[in-house]
Amino acid sequence: MDRKRVTGPELSVQPLFKNSTVPTKDLLNEKNRRRDDRTVDDLRPIFMKTGLVTQANGSTYIEMGNTKVVCAVYGPRQLKKVGFSPHGTLNCEFKFATFSCAKRRGHMRDAQEREFSHTLIQALTPAVRLELIPKSAVDIYINVLENDGTNACLAAAIIASSVALADAGIEMLDQVTACSAVFSKDSILMDGTNVEEKQQDGSLVLSYMPSLNQVTHILQSGRLETDNISKAMEQCIDGCSKIYSVMSSALLESLN
Repeated sequence: MDRKRVTGPELSVQPLFKNSTVPTKDLLNEKNRRRDDRTVDDLRPIFMKTGLVTQANGSTYIEMGNTKVVCAVYGPRQLKKVGFSPHGTLNCEFKFATFSCAKRRGHMRDAQEREFSHTLIQALTPAVRLELIPKSAVDIYINVLENDGTNACLAAAIIASSVALADAGIEMLDQVTACSAVFSKDSILMDGTNVEEKQQDGSLVLSYMPSLNQVTHILQSGRLETDNISKAMEQCIDGCSKIYSVMSSALLESLN
């Protein structure tokens, strides 16, 4: 027997590869239903749990369909080598796991991940009361475990970060929710999947504070009509209001 040779298992399963060549006409069927039997306005089922990262001050795990994101918050911690500042700072690190996408990601952060990190800071800063933590910093770490739509991952990261900040005891004016939309021909598909994003003409990610009725950030791509953008913003705000109840329930469960 050759001890240097690693023999494979007797029974094996053929790996499944995602089909990225789906024609546009298959995004909606005759009944105006999407591939996962949702209507154009439906969001994917959401599961959210806090406190899974025990070493962090606050943490959240969220699933939106096949999109899976975990967030950990550390701080506030005092900045020693920086001059006095009347306001605290938010630091964010957004990272796709190497196995999260159909094409393997690198270990080092790329330009897209750095852009998403900056977007998260812009979306969350209006809600966090940084004036109460002078000369301090709060670190947010987001790791995407499974990517089923890049815009959906960004929206899930904003939601998870907001809940993790509240779980860490960071005082906020309001929770920040987020919702994404995909433009495909004449349709606006809410919470688009990876297959739908490959056929998109444009996209929109909106961050919103429901209690204060204020939009904190908008990220839009593609050449779109103004009427379509306004309609998508209204639908995203409605979606954020639905997600807000899930966030509140997750925080109440952590208190019990």
